[in-house]
Amino acid sequence: MESENYDATSFVCTFAVFFCGCERYTNSVLIPFAFVGCIQFRQLFQKPVSKLNSRYLEFTLSSLTVLLLPVLFHSSLLYYTDLLSLTTLLWATSLQPSVLSSSIFAVSIFTRQTNIIWAAVYGLTHLFILFKKQSNGAFSIMVLIKSLLHFWSLLLLPFGFIIFFLWNGNSIVLGDRLAHQPVAHFMQVCYFLIFLCFSSAPLLAFSAKTYQCLVYIIRKPFKLLTSSLLFTCCVYLFTLQHPYLLADNRHFTFYIWKRWFLRHQYCKYVTIILYIMALELVSQMMEHIPKALTLLYVLGTAAVLVPAYLLEPRYFIIPYIFWRLSYPERRIPVIILELIYEFLINAVVLYMFLYRPFEWVHEPGVKQRFMW
Repeated sequence: MESENYDATSFVCTFAVFFCGCERYTNSVLIPFAFVGCIQFRQLFQKPVSKLNSRYLEFTLSSLTVLLLPVLFHSSLLYYTDLLSLTTLLWATSLQPSVLSSSIFAVSIFTRQTNIIWAAVYGLTHLFILFKKQSNGAFSIMVLIKSLLHFWSLLLLPFGFIIFFLWNGNSIVLGDRLAHQPVAHFMQVCYFLIFLCFSSAPLLAFSAKTYQCLVYIIRKPFKLLTSSLLFTCCVYLFTLQHPYLLADNRHFTFYIWKRWFLRHQYCKYVTIILYIMALELVSQMMEHIPKALTLLYVLGTAAVLVPAYLLEPRYFIIPYIFWRLSYPERRIPVIILELIYEFLINAVVLYMFLYRPFEWVHEPGVKQRFMW
């Protein structure tokens, strides 16, 4: 018996040694699945296409822009689970409600617990569609119950999540709970708006809505004043600094925070005009999406981001990609420019990562590298 246990342990150790160092390549297996998932999700907001359709090229290039999103691209190289989380969400949301879609959502939630929120957005969207179709515009409890029972496999997800929450000591955090305490960090939404505009800069630069937005803001001084007051209150009350933010100078957010937000106590208020412009831009660039779905997207994004204490660009990946794949940009030259833009950012980040390492004083001889 001892010999058998030794053989089993030896086998596991041998396999672990063989696999060690190769685990980062596992994300490469997900790339084709993520690519197909992007195309499937984009088709939800467009007319169905085939390879013979002239818009197939636009679908393909738009999907490539998602995979080359700098934060996603770099985090995938470092073996973060963002690519798996994204891939499973894209596949699950692209399918009609079924046991298969619920199963894929379950995998997604195992990957990242906050994905339960996107599963809820998906479920509520389809529940609304089915209820509206079956009720003929009149509210009915029986129709609502029948509609809910139609999504029985999806209903298992929140029940399973509640069981996990209770089993995990009334927490969704699997790691350091003290470092991931939920807070009311409403500024995360403001940071996300800036991230969205930065990541989609080529689209905004060649969009008529950008210039319409600037004119609109100038012509609406009362709305500008009201927005400024609201954002000022938000900045004053909810600008939070996680201890980890200034504890790790490998991340770009360290330098953004230190060299701008901490430069002067009023610097954080200077960016309010950027938040206002970004909010107006994003609002106009979501006009093509049904109002109910827009509301669910906004609530889902807020539910994912606001409780997060740490300013972490990876948290913005899913809500950004959902928006990008829904955005009806059909001009091939603009999408190609977006790809070039992402390629240049990725090239700079990879250069910094590979050729500009540094050492910490307390860890001499150990190379530290820049990352998102």
